[in-house]
Amino acid sequence: MKQLLLIVFFLFDALIVSAQGYVTYDSFSPSTMRNELGQRFGSGKMSMISAGCDIPVYSAINDLRQPTVWSVGLHGSYASMSCKGEASRLNPDAVVNAAVSASHLRPISSRWSLFATLGCGIYAPSDYIRAKSILGSGGVIFICRVNDNLSLGIGGGVSNSYGPPVVMPMLYLSWHLRRMFEFSIDMSSSIKISASTLLWKNLRLEITPLQIDGLAAVISVDGKDRIYSMAMLRSYISPSWHFSSKFSIFAAVGGNWIRGVSVTDRSLKGFFNSFKDDDDKDPYFKASLRLSAGMRFSF
Repeated sequence: MKQLLLIVFFLFDALIVSAQGYVTYDSFSPSTMRNELGQRFGSGKMSMISAGCDIPVYSAINDLRQPTVWSVGLHGSYASMSCKGEASRLNPDAVVNAAVSASHLRPISSRWSLFATLGCGIYAPSDYIRAKSILGSGGVIFICRVNDNLSLGIGGGVSNSYGPPVVMPMLYLSWHLRRMFEFSIDMSSSIKISASTLLWKNLRLEITPLQIDGLAAVISVDGKDRIYSMAMLRSYISPSWHFSSKFSIFAAVGGNWIRGVSVTDRSLKGFFNSFKDDDDKDPYFKASLRLSAGMRFSF
């Protein structure tokens, strides 16, 4: 099921109405690799740098204050892994995820909006990038604005992550509540539950009890194409300093509770096999310290 989770991240990026970007560095401390059957596979640590920018090329607001937006996005991550034992065989030395996408958001009624996206990217070990490393995806989702705080959506997406195009149902959830603490549940570009508050004029503190994101790569095993995926679950505390409304820096400290690793055949059979409950055999890195720092900007 980890592969399906990563496809969700690949298909739907955040809905934006202003140009914004980020640069982030993450460091994962060493942790052992094992599975639920008790087998051990060595250990490993990881560092990752990520950057991205979403730019609206056209935006307009109607009389009901509903946005119509055409936007393009550029996002990339480079993860370097240092593994020992059998973990060095099960994981690439480095993974590159780099994607470009075009998105469109428009209202279709007083409560409903239509969001469509189309994108492609390179998902590969850094030393084995080829034409088959290019994955494409697209999707359409209908979003209902339930109230000022909650939006729900349903739709469908298509991806060639498993070779032939695969169509899947997709869900969207965005919930925000602004009080002394600002609470948020976001399922657009990842799964994130957080609360934040302004401690001082320029200092904001964010507490995130749950965030799930991941990496993916097309690899070759014994001459056959396969999908390598890594799903990461973490919690953290992140203070940020806002120099202005358009630029801030941040740091984060917390735990990365699991880095689940799975390798599946890149085929329709591999896609359907990913539904099977055989996660006990899949190896994962145990809990580790995760430190992050970076900056956010808008223009």
